[in-house]
Amino acid sequence: MPKTKPTMSWEAIRTLTEKFTWRDPKTGVQVTGFNPPGGKDAKGVERVPYHLRYVTGKGVCESGTVVTIKVFPRLKQRMVQFTESKQIRRVRDYLIMEIDGIRIVTH
Repeated sequence: MPKTKPTMSWEAIRTLTEKFTWRDPKTGVQVTGFNPPGGKDAKGVERVPYHLRYVTGKGVCESGTVVTIKVFPRLKQRMVQFTESKQIRRVRDYLIMEIDGIRIVTH
């Protein structure tokens, strides 16, 4: 058990939130990565769900398992969909507190 919780800057959360999973057409192995092959090559392309804890614009702390639908890099926001309720929300990157147990530090 580490003495301190792992932390990461909010500017690098893309590595935790924008992952895909697909079946490799050549080997048939399930692969996780950032850029799935396009066209008809990849079978079963899906986004990887992750646990998110964040603060809303009104100051309420919310959490749940979500999937990233769309990213707005200029606005520093992302559109997420909760896997249980299918509710869609826009989350500000700098208000994210934790992703899969990794504490996100805002400077």
